[in-house]
Amino acid sequence: MGPAHGDWIGMMARVEIGLAGVAAADFRFVRHNAANETVPCALAAEGATFDRIAASSARLGATLTAEGDWARLKL
Repeated sequence: MGPAHGDWIGMMARVEIGLAGVAAADFRFVRHNAANETVPCALAAEGATFDRIAASSARLGATLTAEGDWARLKL
């Protein structure tokens, strides 16, 4: 019911915690639809954004890989 925001992209994180700390970390892109609801996006539809984030992550020593509609972070 809030005000509609412009074209934006966000992320929804999924983090698995084990006894030794973070076991896995993934994210999925989200956007607002016409009803102003936040909904998941297909990773293939956000290729340019994924590529830009993957390149930035690589400079920091991390690798992002596509697994379906989720991006998996590998340190």
